[in-house]
Amino acid sequence: MTIRFIAASRLPTPWATFTMHGFEDEATGKDHIALTLGDVSGGEPVLGRVHSECLTGDALFSMRCDCGYQLQEALKRIAEEGRGVLFYLRQEGRGIGLLNKIRAYNLQDQGADTVEANEQLGFGADMRRYDLCVPMLNHLGITALKLMTNNPRKVDALTRDGVNVVERLPITTGLNPHNEHYLSTKAGKLGHMMALDDFTQASDVDIERKG
Repeated sequence: MTIRFIAASRLPTPWATFTMHGFEDEATGKDHIALTLGDVSGGEPVLGRVHSECLTGDALFSMRCDCGYQLQEALKRIAEEGRGVLFYLRQEGRGIGLLNKIRAYNLQDQGADTVEANEQLGFGADMRRYDLCVPMLNHLGITALKLMTNNPRKVDALTRDGVNVVERLPITTGLNPHNEHYLSTKAGKLGHMMALDDFTQASDVDIERKG
């Protein structure tokens, strides 16, 4: 695996002006980015999130998942902290790609849950990789993360790949009638550490997309 740094630029957002670092995976041709705020190098743990691409949630405002809500909440928290990193990995649909994700949604419309839909299409429940982050972390000089995630498997995978995750911080936002079953499935079948009672309702979240 060869992850190559390409370029960096400013990225103004509603929360803060981040620095956007672009990387290329030479093995797959996929592009990945990291957004940083403040000086993230050195030994002090950095507030961070590893976010896999979700075109439907992040850009098309889908309420079928919590991805878009989590993305915005993570950027907001990093801005409040004044220092942090968000990795945006091109792993649409938990690694199955956009068109297969649409096929999986079709199966969910017919009654399958998110895990069953992937399996009916011949895929694993979660096919994402997190070793992609290691060369990006090294490039940025980050040695330890306080990771915003509900997914202990993500923490375990990053740890196996040599990433020092010193703390897991829950990120529970965006519950709505369209994603309640999806979130329950993530907790029940994918081991996500969360309870629906802990979630902020989507209607109560100040989502920039609505403004």
